[in-house]
Amino acid sequence: MENTNTQPQKKKGSLKSFISKYGYYVALALLVVMLAIAIVLTSVGASRDAEDTAPTGVDVISFTSPVLNGTVTKGYSDTELQYNKTLNVWEVHKGVDYAANVGTDVLAVYDGTVTKITTNLLQGTVIEIDHGNNLKTTYGSLSSTTNVKVGDVVKKGDVIGKASNTATGEVTEEGEVHFEVWKDGNAVDPASYLDINTGK
Repeated sequence: MENTNTQPQKKKGSLKSFISKYGYYVALALLVVMLAIAIVLTSVGASRDAEDTAPTGVDVISFTSPVLNGTVTKGYSDTELQYNKTLNVWEVHKGVDYAANVGTDVLAVYDGTVTKITTNLLQGTVIEIDHGNNLKTTYGSLSSTTNVKVGDVVKKGDVIGKASNTATGEVTEEGEVHFEVWKDGNAVDPASYLDINTGK
């Protein structure tokens, strides 16, 4: 009878001894495994979310300058008033002005379609190009003789017209080009698309 009772007690004692000796390490190992599983599951979920929300087939748009080696003489401002010497008024300036000799080539800054060509006293001849995705550019103070017509498809760098000094809104003897960028129906700073330092 004594022999039958001692074996289970020995097994019980050895298990207790094992747990008291190695229990801390076993618990720590289990904790590390659970933490590793949690990290893997979280990173897989995050990458799936990123795949779901990341835009596909969207290229970053970068414009070429509308005037080669052009110098910006007046920068963009949607709230800060700038002085217009010609009209003797302080006003916001929804584009950038480039110094350009009369007859200098004016270039399409990006691929698009010519949607409008107008001529008025203050702005001279203005060409509008639609680049898709609610993005448009306008080029003002151009010569009335243009290189494009409404409906023409242009490529980045194509000559669309010539700089002039016909805009009476800001008269310069040398000539200039007034350039604007419109996104979703609002004028935005061209510096967002051009590598320029806009002076005031």
